[in-house]
Amino acid sequence: MSEAERQTSPAAEATVTTSDKVKEYRHALTSDEAYTLRLWWQRLTLDPPALKKITGKPAFPRGVRAALRRCDTIESVMLTEAFRHLWQALESKAWQKTPPKTSRDQRIKTWAAIAAVASELRAETFDAPLGKRLGEKRPNTGDTPRMSDLRFQQLLDCHTPEELMRRFRRALKLADNTGVSIVHLADMVALWAREQRGQYRAEATQRFAFVMSDAYFQARA
Repeated sequence: MSEAERQTSPAAEATVTTSDKVKEYRHALTSDEAYTLRLWWQRLTLDPPALKKITGKPAFPRGVRAALRRCDTIESVMLTEAFRHLWQALESKAWQKTPPKTSRDQRIKTWAAIAAVASELRAETFDAPLGKRLGEKRPNTGDTPRMSDLRFQQLLDCHTPEELMRRFRRALKLADNTGVSIVHLADMVALWAREQRGQYRAEATQRFAFVMSDAYFQARA
């Protein structure tokens, strides 16, 4: 298991078991991208004491995350300090040895959407899909899921990056902005973006709609 796949929040470390378990939920991100993303998110989100237990790198200045959360377009995300930190880390570390085959323009748009969505997550749970979290019962409501079937179907039917940003942010709000793996969350955004370019996985079970729905309805069951 790589360092990228081992690094989680302290409370979640005990749930890491095998490398196969980790690889199951990455459909579009590489392990280097996953590591870079998680470290960026930790520096963006965690308070200094929690961050110090994970890395010697400092937290980003206050207000960096707030500025990113205010963005509602891909273009506005690209101009934020938070996104510049993420993009520079990807270019200098994650892609240094093996550059992606996609164009720089495609990568910027995909990672801007990832940054916008990821900034909403306050605390992560290792190996927890967004679909599963949305299918869980809402506290004190009997059998009502956090997201209704109708809204979940709408979540799967995004056509633009801005629409995806808006709907994923609403989904995370219904999930109390917690209880989801940051890598899994980003992986779904990246998989959606790949399919928007017409690059579908050969296996239907490895595609965006199925992966999300499978986790959601398993939680419902």
